[in-house]
Amino acid sequence: MKELGFVFPRFDAQAWRVWERNLVSWLKIYKTSVLLNFGEPLMNLLALGFGLGTYVTKLQDFTFAEFIAPGLLAATAMMGVSYDMAFSGYSKLTRGVYDSMVTGPLEVPSIAAGEFLWEVTRSILYGCTFLLVILVMGLVRSPLALLIPLVMILSGLIFTAPALFVAAWVRLEDQLFYYFTLVVTPMFMFSGIFFPVEGLPAAARIAVWFSPLYHVTNITRALTLGRVTQGILADVIWLAVAILILLPWPVRLLQRRLMG
Repeated sequence: MKELGFVFPRFDAQAWRVWERNLVSWLKIYKTSVLLNFGEPLMNLLALGFGLGTYVTKLQDFTFAEFIAPGLLAATAMMGVSYDMAFSGYSKLTRGVYDSMVTGPLEVPSIAAGEFLWEVTRSILYGCTFLLVILVMGLVRSPLALLIPLVMILSGLIFTAPALFVAAWVRLEDQLFYYFTLVVTPMFMFSGIFFPVEGLPAAARIAVWFSPLYHVTNITRALTLGRVTQGILADVIWLAVAILILLPWPVRLLQRRLMG
């Protein structure tokens, strides 16, 4: 692995120092941060779930609002993690924050691990808050929804890795929008949040299968609606394998940028 230059994040005490630094910074702006990340998903839920949903027949024995709510939960966590990691990571690179870290006692694998830990924290926060919202709305049918925080750990890891990679790869901030336009938005539209993917052409279903949001949505929907099947285990395994594959890449690129 070392010959290939692959280095996994190092989840040690140094990583938790990076996490603590991010927490202190976030606490200064948490009110606007939370509102910004929940505005669009809540509007989608209200407009589509309770607006358009009145004209849509039940999907798989669920109301349209019940069907899309778990997917919007997964999307909320994805959006919050992706936007924060991409833009804050780029800012820390260009403003010398990461440089100051590596000139001190911190090493790149620990810095990357700290970013992963922080985004996992955000994923759990946003996922669980949205879960509370849909619970109040009566859109949760099963106590298995209490397992959602565990799913948000996987979600945080799987969406942090590509966002940090993109942040370390681009040279202009505007280039970050290519990632959101060409990758994040298509995932949001075609990962089974708003309609069952079984109705798509075979080629499209194969493409959807490679979307991590599709697998996170499957799991959150199964847990909130109480429809856990063996297929959910396959979704968990897919996410775990994908995380192991993706984790070294942003660390490798970040190390290349910082260490020359």
